[in-house]
Amino acid sequence: MVEQKTIDYIRENLATGKSKEDIYKDLLAQGQTIDAINEGFSLSVQEYRKEDSKKRITTIMAVIGAILVGAGIFSFVAANWQEIGKFYKILIILCSMLSSYYGGWILKEKYHRIKTGEALILLGSIIYGAGIFLIGQMFNVRANWPDAFILWMFGLLALGLALDSFVVFYFAVLVGFVAIVGHPFDIFNNFAEDRFLFTSSVVLLTATIITFIFGIIFYKKTVPRDIY
Repeated sequence: MVEQKTIDYIRENLATGKSKEDIYKDLLAQGQTIDAINEGFSLSVQEYRKEDSKKRITTIMAVIGAILVGAGIFSFVAANWQEIGKFYKILIILCSMLSSYYGGWILKEKYHRIKTGEALILLGSIIYGAGIFLIGQMFNVRANWPDAFILWMFGLLALGLALDSFVVFYFAVLVGFVAIVGHPFDIFNNFAEDRFLFTSSVVLLTATIITFIFGIIFYKKTVPRDIY
């Protein structure tokens, strides 16, 4: 029967990126048997998967909560939108977004409430995207609607990298996917009618390249999965 301290030792060292070979050598030097080490690896993987499953459920619930709260806030604002001046509209958007970001950062970094903090940051990201559309509507900005999703994605990628948040990065990929799907398929045939459409093509190509680069950066930050 493998001891719990052996399992803990394996998990802690795997988390730091130490190779299986080095862990085997260390445990053998401590007098552990091959069978005990193999059992320790097996049990550590099982415990990791259980914890990972719990974390995913918590993350999903927190994300759903953030989306519902965001929907509630914007439903209230939308009901009174026409009666609010432009200055106060922008102020509401900025205050809501920055409050969500700051609150999420405090909870995540200071109080180690990772999931709750991520949910608030995600809420701020949703407010940021809604703000792009609302401000564009207020000032009658001439652009194609997929461009707003691309700008939204750029902001999310920068935020995800700055906060080292995979939730925000995955959300950025989803937003970018909407832009790609929504981009007119016959855009190149319409250049003669609307040269401004060329901007969408360039921005979309740039967004794709940037997403790929950010994906590599985030991938390199993850713990190598082959150790499990």
